[in-house]
Amino acid sequence: MTWFWCLEHKTVEEGIGCGSSSRIGPAATPDEAAAAMDRVRQREAEQEARDAAEEQKHGRRRDWF
Repeated sequence: MTWFWCLEHKTVEEGIGCGSSSRIGPAATPDEAAAAMDRVRQREAEQEARDAAEEQKHGRRRDWF
């Protein structure tokens, strides 16, 4: 079975639940799904560090658009 973290209800959902734009997953276990936001925060911090390094290296932030 697959598990998801619901962004709307802030709970773990099993299988079919809220729409795909309102959840993070799939995850193999309920505990893994519950830790989804921790992984999101960790990845955001890692990206911010990469952005800061890029800015330091090139003197500006990368333009994405």
